[in-house]
Amino acid sequence: MSKKETKITVIDRAANAIDRTIGFFSPERGMRRTAARISHKMMAASYKGAERSRLRGDWYTQGFSADRDLYTDRDILVQRSRDINRNDAFGSGITNTIVINDVGNGIIPQSAVDTKILKITDEQAAEFQEAAEIAWDRWVPYADASERLDFYEIQALVDRQTLENGESILLPMMLKDPTRPYSIALMNIESDRLVTPSGMAGNKDVRFGVKIGDRGEPIEYYIRKTHPGDLYSSFAGTGEYMTYKAKNAQGRKNVFHLYEQKRAGQSRGVPFFAPVLDYFKDASEYSEAERVAARLAACIAIFVKKNNVNQSFQKRTTANSSGQRIESIEPAMFEYLDDGEEIQSFNPNRPNAQFEPFMDHLLKAICSALNLSYEIVSKDFSKSTYSSARAGLLQAYRYFRMRQNWLSRKLNQPVWEMVLEEAFLRGELPAKNFYEQRSAWTRARWISPGWEWVDPLAEAKASKLAVDSGLSSLSDEAAAQGKDLDELLAQRAREERKIKALEEKYDIKIIKDDMAIQKDGHNNGGTADVKKNQ
Repeated sequence: MSKKETKITVIDRAANAIDRTIGFFSPERGMRRTAARISHKMMAASYKGAERSRLRGDWYTQGFSADRDLYTDRDILVQRSRDINRNDAFGSGITNTIVINDVGNGIIPQSAVDTKILKITDEQAAEFQEAAEIAWDRWVPYADASERLDFYEIQALVDRQTLENGESILLPMMLKDPTRPYSIALMNIESDRLVTPSGMAGNKDVRFGVKIGDRGEPIEYYIRKTHPGDLYSSFAGTGEYMTYKAKNAQGRKNVFHLYEQKRAGQSRGVPFFAPVLDYFKDASEYSEAERVAARLAACIAIFVKKNNVNQSFQKRTTANSSGQRIESIEPAMFEYLDDGEEIQSFNPNRPNAQFEPFMDHLLKAICSALNLSYEIVSKDFSKSTYSSARAGLLQAYRYFRMRQNWLSRKLNQPVWEMVLEEAFLRGELPAKNFYEQRSAWTRARWISPGWEWVDPLAEAKASKLAVDSGLSSLSDEAAAQGKDLDELLAQRAREERKIKALEEKYDIKIIKDDMAIQKDGHNNGGTADVKKNQ
């Protein structure tokens, strides 16, 4: 029997003795005490995670709501997350990697009107779709109200802000400017400006600058006119607020408040790095300590053991303005010895053999929490096989695709509908019943940036097989590589016409390299060549 078991047995015996003593004088109280103790033991044994033993006695938790948990911590989390993105190599790299894979050069729309609901022909649908995409392309360079970004750059900024700040805020505006093709524009708002006005601090319906309704829905947003940390934030008038209704009378959004909601009733977003901020800090400080130690080790070859300690480094010691001593140490230094002094070797044991395993441990924990593979975060594929690297990439791609779809639903599609609405009002879209069937007219497919194949030949064969077997379509396969099928087919048609024209002009036959799989399952082994017609 272990010491712990022995101790528990002794406690149980003592408790039983006390129960019997109490029961002797008061049987009713003795029975209640015994029943309560048995019930407590049964509850404590149900879930080990809820164990209240001495081993877990310092595990304190609080049953607060989502907003209560964020009340005191959110500002600190945001500032630390920004610091990690500014100054930590891994943190900055992770954010950049996600934004590049999520948005890249942009998530572009492909108009896909519903011909069945609209009861129009394919030719009519094609005419509308072409006009809609032309209107969109005209608007994209003018998407930013501040005239700094196009819409695809706004996509990247929104994606980055939801990672770094936990949320992104955009205000759709109508600008009266004759040089713009359309009036609709988006103004990006730093999340720090969404703050509860001082006069509403005690209002239970206002959470972090968001007024909520009975169902928890946002009703109004209170946005400062200036950033609280701006250069001129202390000047008069900078504490003024603007109030924005969440929706207008027609139900269209006046504010895009984009964040990942992880709990019911959560009014604001949480930075992406929140679960692993301490891991980043530990890794950064440990790495810095090792780098400083390595630099010192490169400078010092030996120590001189002096008789008079007051003379140690006397000639190299200075003080800064704060009175702190500064030692000047340089590579390949020599120290001249006085009588009676001796040399003592210096063995710094650098680099530390445990440095890389410990950093890998921290990095793997970070990757696990952030749904990313070790290879993508570290950019190190030296420890991976083809299978493990591909599995890691596929897992990361699933996460990127989920973020792409979220961004398209929450931002891209609503903005697309706003642009098409203005284009319709300007008479640029051939749609008679636009408002009656608005959702059918504004349907779109959002094509995200694709990813290069790990094994091009094998994956090209798999892609062709999926299309031939009906498990996929040409549109799906083109979209998987970030391409628009209509543009791809149009380019192919232009190339075919050019080839045919050259064949007729020079009386030649161009034999193209065909790597397609034949019906018998063998490659035809064709080669590229140009032959004169006989």
